[in-house]
Amino acid sequence: MSNLTLRIIYGSIYVAIMVAAVVFGNPYFVALLGLLAFFALNELAIIASKKQTQFIFLLPFVLAGIIVYLNVTGGKPVELLHFVLALVLQWLSIGVLYYLFRIKSKIQYVAAAFYIWLPLAGLAFWFTQYPESHTSYILFFLICIWLYDSMAYTVGRLIGKTPIFPNVSPKKTVEGAFGGALVTIAVMFLLNKFWLELPQNALLLATVVVFFGTFGDFVESYMKRKLGIKDSGTIIPGHGGILDRIDSLLLAALPYIVIIILF
Repeated sequence: MSNLTLRIIYGSIYVAIMVAAVVFGNPYFVALLGLLAFFALNELAIIASKKQTQFIFLLPFVLAGIIVYLNVTGGKPVELLHFVLALVLQWLSIGVLYYLFRIKSKIQYVAAAFYIWLPLAGLAFWFTQYPESHTSYILFFLICIWLYDSMAYTVGRLIGKTPIFPNVSPKKTVEGAFGGALVTIAVMFLLNKFWLELPQNALLLATVVVFFGTFGDFVESYMKRKLGIKDSGTIIPGHGGILDRIDSLLLAALPYIVIIILF
């Protein structure tokens, strides 16, 4: 079976599971985010399997458990300030990763864990506390992420000539990024107008998701290139690891939530 066939089959299964969890609501979506956090952090632990960082193997259990426990039992309401602080902490984690990458210290791996965990926890908390409209907002977010990944790849294959960051991800082009962004934003505007009907400006929401999703993809590509690995794992045939599937989501989730609450 070709790699393309595997990508289509298992990509479709992944999308179906995500959409089903969103539609069925709690506790399914929160449990799924907990599982994604566990497997993503476990991939990080395997990559970081060194004697001085063995403690990181505890993080998948602890951090994934926090997501599920607090959302099932009902914790303190999470407000705009908390999401903004989480966003700032995630950006600080990126800075730590960039400046300490060659040192390979414990701080670096903790920063990577928070970079992965914060957006997944943020989505879980927001989904739990805004049940009146969470299905439409999460579907908008996920469809936008998936559509942009597909459109950027398609447009890049058709007309792409100029690499954006050739040292990080040589196959991604300026033409693919901008062309994919324009198609995605236009489609999401129409989907919102005739189906999801979110009260916020769909053009703004889609632009935020596309912009930060693009850089989320580059962050993981940079880390993998520095580590000398092609994929973060092998759990999804044809795609690699969980981190390979949710890389765009990780950097876009918190800005998306902040924009929703603000407007």
